[in-house]
Amino acid sequence: MLHFVSNLGVSRMTWVFQSQPVCSHDMNSAPPSQVITAVLDRDRLATALAAVSAAQTEGDVGWIQLHFVGNGQVVLSAVSHNISIKFEFSADYKGQGVIKVSGRQLSDYVKQLPPEKISLTADLPQKLSLKCGRSSARLQLVQDQSHTEIMVPQVGTCISVKGELLERWVSKFREFVMVDDTRYYANGAYIWADAQGSLHAVASDALRLAKADLIEGIKIEALDNSAVLVPKKALDELRRICSQEPGRDFILRWHQDSLFFAIETESYAMVSKCISGKYPPYESAIPQKINLELSLDLGALTESVRRVLLFSDKARTIKFNFDGPVLDVQSFTPGLKEGEEIVELETPVENAFEVNYNGNLLTGIMNVLPGKKILFSWENVNRPVKVTGEKERGVEVFYLLVPTRY
Repeated sequence: MLHFVSNLGVSRMTWVFQSQPVCSHDMNSAPPSQVITAVLDRDRLATALAAVSAAQTEGDVGWIQLHFVGNGQVVLSAVSHNISIKFEFSADYKGQGVIKVSGRQLSDYVKQLPPEKISLTADLPQKLSLKCGRSSARLQLVQDQSHTEIMVPQVGTCISVKGELLERWVSKFREFVMVDDTRYYANGAYIWADAQGSLHAVASDALRLAKADLIEGIKIEALDNSAVLVPKKALDELRRICSQEPGRDFILRWHQDSLFFAIETESYAMVSKCISGKYPPYESAIPQKINLELSLDLGALTESVRRVLLFSDKARTIKFNFDGPVLDVQSFTPGLKEGEEIVELETPVENAFEVNYNGNLLTGIMNVLPGKKILFSWENVNRPVKVTGEKERGVEVFYLLVPTRY
């Protein structure tokens, strides 16, 4: 089976710690007050907990830190081995200090509370008490009152983009990022910016490749030649936070040598470790000369592919038979079932041909294509097909899909 990256001979990528730390520990800070009392807005606290939850590990492992800094601000933060997030908001409280508590427990409880004020009392270093309406709860605190501060390195490339544009851009390639411990060299999305004010990303899961370029709405604050491999978890968080505040300006920072990727606003910061290594030379998979192009109705083809997939075997393979003015879409499980759909072509083909694709992978591409048309472009039907939709303002995207065998 042909893969985009498995035969390119590149070195294995591994996670490494940043040369410039994401977090610093202040063990000599003044001891906190013995009691902290606060009245918190439930929705604001729930938003803050949701913002830092991406840094939590599975289950109840890991903690969230609430730092009552003494000036009417509360800083929530969470740190895992590869991502760190903080969120700051204002509140009424008395006392100063650091509270560390199970993030999953606290977040799940606050989400279930009514939209009323929450009374919080922290008896350091033992317990945390919460009361909201008829509900009350007590949680055991983590026996560690040291202060963990999340800092964004001020090196490398720095750009500013509206959340709406970032969300649209990330959505074009996020689902194509490989997450596979045996293929470190292909994990992550390859991201860089250029002097023309464009933001670029390439992602591949070995059978598909996505290239997405954001070509408008970017303000460059600082630019170097850094290109980083950003893990999927950081991209998921970028999309989530941008979808919540589409009109806000987000600052992105990254640096190839320091191996970090960061997102910032006035009240929020996320720092993620990047994947070490050189991204495979994806350009070799892109068709250099287009010898055949066919345009189809995107909606009709999507519906047909989904229906014939009901009859496919475990490999999810579908057959495309292009013949004259029609495309015959077929799928079957030998000896058990078979399905067939006829889709009209906008331009008849002169020479009939067949090609097979993984139906699930093709559907994943069609789900993110813009507009009402889909364009297939081949250099050779035995090589990856280039798939594009209609032009979209501000974003240029194409996808590659490797053919399969029955």
